[in-house]
Amino acid sequence: MSLAPLLFGLMIAACITSLACFFRFGGSRVSKRLQIDAKPEMRRVADDAPVILPQALVDKFEGKLGLKKDSTASKELKKKMVQAGIFSDRAMAIFLGLKIGLPVALPILALPFLWGRGMNKFLMVGIFYFLFMGGYFLPTLILSRLVESRQKKIREGLPDALDLLVVCVEAGQGLNAALKRVSDDFMVSNPDIAKELNLVNLEINAGLEREQALRNLAERTGVEEVASLCSILIQSDRFGTSVAAALKVQSETLRTTRRLKLEELAAKTPVKLIFPLILFIFPAIMVVILGPAVIKVMETIMKK
Repeated sequence: MSLAPLLFGLMIAACITSLACFFRFGGSRVSKRLQIDAKPEMRRVADDAPVILPQALVDKFEGKLGLKKDSTASKELKKKMVQAGIFSDRAMAIFLGLKIGLPVALPILALPFLWGRGMNKFLMVGIFYFLFMGGYFLPTLILSRLVESRQKKIREGLPDALDLLVVCVEAGQGLNAALKRVSDDFMVSNPDIAKELNLVNLEINAGLEREQALRNLAERTGVEEVASLCSILIQSDRFGTSVAAALKVQSETLRTTRRLKLEELAAKTPVKLIFPLILFIFPAIMVVILGPAVIKVMETIMKK
């Protein structure tokens, strides 16, 4: 019996067991602490629970990977997840689990397709290394893509949201009511903006100061235009100026900025078309133009 299928089966069984343990014992730490504080007998059981790894080793491992709750890497990761629209408490654990598990799972899954094919050992090692590095960086790339996509949607829908916000404010509604109305109207056309504005309204209704709620909005989105809008609203609220006028100016500024960016992209188009023209279109045109002349010249030379 060959040893490769046995090793492959053991690796797959280990991966399945690890995932089962992760989902079985990966409960919320906060809920466990609350349950332990509520029941003294549970606290005694938790204190007497067996320790698989020394706490010093676990702390060192978490410090190296940046898994500690108050670490800079953990805060940045949580910030990026919020900017991507992921607010789940288990999102960070799932992300880190994928980041650690995919580099091991991808080479194992590719092993049956590569083993026994007579491939060069260096090529196989290179493929395994590529799969390992791809599995490690794939979750980060997907998260960055989600952040960019969400920021683009917010940036595109912000001028229309500002116009509707100006209409609501000029109609006599307060800023909180206007945010709620815009959030309800944009729930279908642009749900990302709708959710963010609704969250701002909920924070204000929960007792948070409007200034802090707007600052949280700028931090959650990570969009420069939203940060500028929040700064303008904070200044208008602080100095008592007209909110409608500030929103009008901001909306016109955003539309002007968008028009200038489009004009910039249009001006770059001829420069970007040079290389496709030279590499693909120009040779075809030269063949069409010079082809008949070259054929006639060749026929004349062959007759002589």
